[in-house]
Amino acid sequence: MKEAIQQPGGEVSIVIYDAPLPPRYFRFSKKFIRTLFVTVPVTFTILSGALFLWGLGTRVSRAPVPTMPEVLTEKDSEVLSLKNEVESLKKSNEDLTTKLSSAPATAAGAEEPFLLSIKRPYGMQNLINEKRVSLDQFSLEQDNNKVSLKFQIISSRPENKVMGHVLVFMISESGMMAYPKESNAMFSEGIKYSEGEPFSVSRLRPTNAEFLHRLVGESVKFVIYIFSREGDLLLVKETESYKVGAKG
Repeated sequence: MKEAIQQPGGEVSIVIYDAPLPPRYFRFSKKFIRTLFVTVPVTFTILSGALFLWGLGTRVSRAPVPTMPEVLTEKDSEVLSLKNEVESLKKSNEDLTTKLSSAPATAAGAEEPFLLSIKRPYGMQNLINEKRVSLDQFSLEQDNNKVSLKFQIISSRPENKVMGHVLVFMISESGMMAYPKESNAMFSEGIKYSEGEPFSVSRLRPTNAEFLHRLVGESVKFVIYIFSREGDLLLVKETESYKVGAKG
């Protein structure tokens, strides 16, 4: 077997001709070339990638956690509504407990309205001046043996639901009647405010006070009382006189 004329060396020679100048001769180590064209680019790439990932990780750690919109099913909505109702009942019970543990009082400087045949609630506060609710859109419908007074209960604080009871008295020449109709049996001992029609209003709440009675005389009017669920007086409203037999 023939032996190679030249054994592999550890250097590379480069000759550069630049006439009329004499040729230039350069010798480089193969290890240096490998370092220049392989090791340096790979090292630079690794360092650049590491710096990029470090900067990205810092930004991600400082970024706020995204919040995904909560999708409520019909059952979840019912549960949420019940939770809100429980919280409202808890607050109402706390207010009632506070009232029962204190002496009855009325708002300073406020004159207590005449309560017709209503039994005055214990610890009742006169909150009429706070104007939590108002009434509007009155209409009267008359049949042969029935009278219906329709109106809207309007909350002045849409962000806070108002809950309570409404009592309506109809006054005519034939006497006085109360709504709800079950209240009429309590005239002698005084009607409890809690016997009124319960209501809950955030904005508008329609009310239809029906009186199963045939009107006699020439006119009729109504007096409306609204109490909070704890028995505080929120509103007293006396309507205009309506002509019997006329359209409301």
